[in-house]
Amino acid sequence: MAEQINQGKVLSIRSSVVDVHFPVAPPIRNVLIAGEKGEYVIEVFTQLDNNTIRGVALTPTQGLARGQIVTDTGKPFEVPVGTPLMGRVFNVFGNTIDKKGHVEGCELRSIHREPIPLRDQSTVSEIFETGIKAIDVLAPLERGGKAGLFGGAGVGKTVLITEMIH
Repeated sequence: MAEQINQGKVLSIRSSVVDVHFPVAPPIRNVLIAGEKGEYVIEVFTQLDNNTIRGVALTPTQGLARGQIVTDTGKPFEVPVGTPLMGRVFNVFGNTIDKKGHVEGCELRSIHREPIPLRDQSTVSEIFETGIKAIDVLAPLERGGKAGLFGGAGVGKTVLITEMIH
């Protein structure tokens, strides 16, 4: 027996907030798609009642119209993870944008996973070696930590970040 497709219709669009009426409201965090090529992606944010959801559009809503058909994918927003992604550039949807082709052999995981328990997280403090001696000696960075980079226009912030990435 084929799985039934849950389709609804757009009730209202306010910037990136979209209300959609379904026969049965999809669960919170499910991904919805609309448009001929699936160009509109919406994530269910809340259920207003048993049939209506309010979602956040993850793509521009220009061209999305009231009454347009929206399809529930039946799953949450997932992105690829794994070693094959190392050194690759991809967008928020997990599609590669570096013109090196599609990445194979990656596991898809929901962006709404439970966090790693604290007892399983590393508490060892390591220094992130940038390869730029002035930073490594005068202002070392902690691996996995946060750092701010402030400066006026044209002083080399982007060059510095680019060097640290490579």
